[in-house]
Amino acid sequence: MPFEDLLEEQMGDFVEVIITAGEGCCVQEGILCQIGLDFITLIDEDVRVEIPFDAIAAVRKLAGGAPFDEEAEA
Repeated sequence: MPFEDLLEEQMGDFVEVIITAGEGCCVQEGILCQIGLDFITLIDEDVRVEIPFDAIAAVRKLAGGAPFDEEAEA
């Protein structure tokens, strides 16, 4: 299954996206709200982040799409 199709299944879920940035990686998180031709858009509160597909190393989410900070409350 193509990567874009896998992302489509996660639309509306809270995800962590591990991105490659130069020599290292960093994490962006938010609700996956848009999948463009070559990028995704995350929204976290009032911050909108667009991430190109070629910068994505991995996408991580909790089952059910809940934010990760709620993991400790469960």
